Amino acid sequence: MHLNLKTHPDPPCPVSGAPRTVEELRYGVERYLSIKSAYSPVFSPDDSKIAYLSDLTGVPQAWTVELRGAGSEAAWPQQLTLGKERVGFVSWAKRLDLLAYGVDSGGDERFQIRLLESGGERFGMLTDNPSVIHSWGDWSPDDTEICYSSNERNPAFFDVYVKSVDGRKTEMVCQHDGNNYPMAWSPDGSAILFSRMHAPFNHDLYLLKLADKSVELLTPHQGDAVYQSATFDPSGEFVYCITDEGREFPALARLGVKDRSLEYLYTESWEFETLALSPDGKRLAYLVNDDGYSRLMLWEVGGGAPRPVSLPKGVVGGLSWSNSGKMLTFSLSSSTMNSDVWVYDASDGSVRRLTHSSTCGIPESSFVEERLKRFASFDGLDVPAFFYAPHIEGRVPLLAYLHGGPESQFRPGFSPLIQYILSLGIAVVAPNFRGSTGYGRRYTHLDDVYKRMDTVKDSVAAVTEAQMLMDVDPRKIVAMGGSYGGFMVLACLYSYPDIWALGIDIVGISNFVTFLNNTGPWRRKLRIAEYGDPVADKEFLEKISPTNNAHLIKAPLFIIHGANDPRVPAGEAGQMVQTLESLGRSAYLLIFPDEGHGLVKLNNRVEGYSKALGFMLAHLAEPPVDPK
Repeated sequence: MHLNLKTHPDPPCPVSGAPRTVEELRYGVERYLSIKSAYSPVFSPDDSKIAYLSDLTGVPQAWTVELRGAGSEAAWPQQLTLGKERVGFVSWAKRLDLLAYGVDSGGDERFQIRLLESGGERFGMLTDNPSVIHSWGDWSPDDTEICYSSNERNPAFFDVYVKSVDGRKTEMVCQHDGNNYPMAWSPDGSAILFSRMHAPFNHDLYLLKLADKSVELLTPHQGDAVYQSATFDPSGEFVYCITDEGREFPALARLGVKDRSLEYLYTESWEFETLALSPDGKRLAYLVNDDGYSRLMLWEVGGGAPRPVSLPKGVVGGLSWSNSGKMLTFSLSSSTMNSDVWVYDASDGSVRRLTHSSTCGIPESSFVEERLKRFASFDGLDVPAFFYAPHIEGRVPLLAYLHGGPESQFRPGFSPLIQYILSLGIAVVAPNFRGSTGYGRRYTHLDDVYKRMDTVKDSVAAVTEAQMLMDVDPRKIVAMGGSYGGFMVLACLYSYPDIWALGIDIVGISNFVTFLNNTGPWRRKLRIAEYGDPVADKEFLEKISPTNNAHLIKAPLFIIHGANDPRVPAGEAGQMVQTLESLGRSAYLLIFPDEGHGLVKLNNRVEGYSKALGFMLAHLAEPPVDPK
């Protein structure tokens, strides 16, 4: 059923912060969702500019900003790409003024690699097959070629390709029936380092020698191990990476290319997640996921111990060194600060915020800061969660925000949607239920296959904890989540039907068997490793699937999905609504024809979330109002 927000022009005000009219609700949603962000920064070859992605136009596009002296104001940003579809990545060449970037269509994730020259004066297409996914790799040392992976040969597998920048030559340099992703070109140009993903937490690194196309395994290991952020040192004799081979937590390591020796350089009882080595090999930056917060560490290679960079508490991403090795750029956000590009200067240790993305007139002081707290779940497991209390007095509704993945983690970065929900006077709890990343290997595997429903129990325990921390109205508790979090919403609603006032499911899984059979073929093997096999484990997967438990659901449900979703096909939403309607239950479905796995375009996000939140406010009213 397609919900028309206008059919209920004056939604009730179940909480003090609720809008009084549909127009006021839509205005509030649009204002918050229009808060801008800047991220994924990279330096130009001469270090005079930084290219980055920003949603300033409503859809992520590539922008540049000039660097000036440390004490001066940043230059006005310039927009480079002008399309209506999102840009997914940007990568500047090492020496030449060439900028590669990726664009998909309607959220289908089939990214095409495009090229800008001379500051955007000339445009070219490096790949042009809209039915194929192209995953960016690296520039050759002389900038004449690029490497990437593609599933052109077979939709289920990714091979490695080399293509000349002038477009005259394209060559498949590694064919393999698996998921192969190039990571770095060797300094002498003779080889490509690539990753082969066997399972979500089992990878290998290989060296592909271009002269004879031979492939050498660099990481023979027993059991599961990940190898991430792999990059060559300038000599080409070593590879730096983050790995958990033989460990509970991923850490910083150095791998010998010839003897395949692995040496751990620095370890902690937290997960390392990203590294960046300066082009001269003298400085290495890496991130530590410290209880969900990022800690940026710098190491003078071969020198003393790494030292932290003093930053506002939040979430850091996109580490990238200048070609001189003197500056490091990255993105930073927190619950009260939207994402922007920052620069660290190694010469004096200074840090400055280079971009200042708009908050659309909403004062940062109005944003709510999180509270991190652990609680004991049903079996005594220690589960972390972030709690947000709105700036109002008295009893409030509560929204449980359930993250996707499940190999993911709720991080306390900036969420304009959560901040708008808080502005309505609704509290939020975001649990990192078992199976979340960030807390070590054991914790991540606690939800595998037959342990799936324990995550639902963790989420309910988080709601109980929120009721002890805040004055929550037990009649007004909402479940909201996307992707795997969408399944969590549905599973919560049928497992504990008396707790929830309503659910909002965004691109969620409704039946594991149909999902595993219909998801993108390149993903199926990896998803089976997490959820179970649709043949061998069919009985269990059918047993826990929401479509087969819909009769237990009492709360009304709002579903949002993208028609082009390659991960969780839109049929998952359709069959859930059809099942509920056949039972006479309340379910609303909103399908966007130009979106994929989630909402990206601003106009769609405003429409989708305005209607979902209008639906929520109507059902939190006393008595609830049917928004049909």
